[in-house]
Amino acid sequence: MAEGKKWIVTTSPEKVSDVKKRLAEAGFSVDQVLHEIGSITGTASDDVIKKVRSVDGVADVSPDHPIDIGPPDSPVTW
Repeated sequence: MAEGKKWIVTTSPEKVSDVKKRLAEAGFSVDQVLHEIGSITGTASDDVIKKVRSVDGVADVSPDHPIDIGPPDSPVTW
């Protein structure tokens, strides 16, 4: 099986629960469900993401990139 990557799936807040179920059925491993903003984070291989993109209710699928702004007292944060 191909290595999983972190992803963010965007849908509408009204469809989050239904989309979450369909993502899991497609093989997407759900990490967090952000109902208020209509986003679902999780892990999946590129092959699974091809299926996820065609799930009814999915508006966008984007790679999840970690953000690190450094410690509070650091002189440069970017």
